[in-house]
Amino acid sequence: MTDEKSPLVPDVPSSSSAQTLAAIGPIARSSVVDAVADRLRREILAGRLVAGSRLPSERELSLALGVNRLTLRASLAQLEAQGLITTRHGAGSLVASWRERAGLDTLALLMGSLTPQDDAWLELIASTLEIRRVVASEAIALAAERHTEADLAAIEACRRDLERHTHDATAFARADVAFMRAVVRAARNLGLELLLNTFARFPDELPQTIEALYDRCDESLPLYVVVVEMIKSRDGESARVNVRRALEAVDAERLARHTAKHAKPVVVPVRTRKPKRSKG
Repeated sequence: MTDEKSPLVPDVPSSSSAQTLAAIGPIARSSVVDAVADRLRREILAGRLVAGSRLPSERELSLALGVNRLTLRASLAQLEAQGLITTRHGAGSLVASWRERAGLDTLALLMGSLTPQDDAWLELIASTLEIRRVVASEAIALAAERHTEADLAAIEACRRDLERHTHDATAFARADVAFMRAVVRAARNLGLELLLNTFARFPDELPQTIEALYDRCDESLPLYVVVVEMIKSRDGESARVNVRRALEAVDAERLARHTAKHAKPVVVPVRTRKPKRSKG
């Protein structure tokens, strides 16, 4: 299939397109559809490709990224499915206002595009912890009201499994997801279970985030014991309030610790004194 010239798409990139193409740069040929989508996604989420702007033509993008147009189209389809771009026949692809269109999965994509050295990284960690508190406190409250004895046995088994992984943040994170999944299933709420799936991706996809969220695994074990006791109490309202309060305290301490860890050093200029002239 040959490329057809369109009066709407010039052969020579416009100045704005040229700047975009220069910022994107070529991509290694060993990468495939996911890598191309990831490159463009990072540009969009970082704000370098702003909402409402038109992406360069397929011809320009495929040349800039060093991939064929079939690969590019598959990558663009991924971005459209994630709510990051909109594509219209004859009009090309526009960067979408992803804050209004994207789902919760975009939070993981955002975190994956940053490092602890980026200013926005801690802000995203804070947002993630806040969402986790909302999901956890509500799930535990509903589990307290709706659980069966079989649910309690499953939750307790997952809690014991956590004790085996305190020296491995990734393994502990996976065990934590299993624990919360047992709690959510006891809550009998499919929506909460689907929300949990967003966090279930973190251990495999966001190693730096996992190191931040699970940096003191052994110290968190008593909290799981308390959670199990709250569920056994069948007092949903008390569980909701107390879990939220306990997690707020833990998360505040965690954020303070990482804020100090990643704080940029303040450089104080040193003034040199001129040597005094000797009298004589």
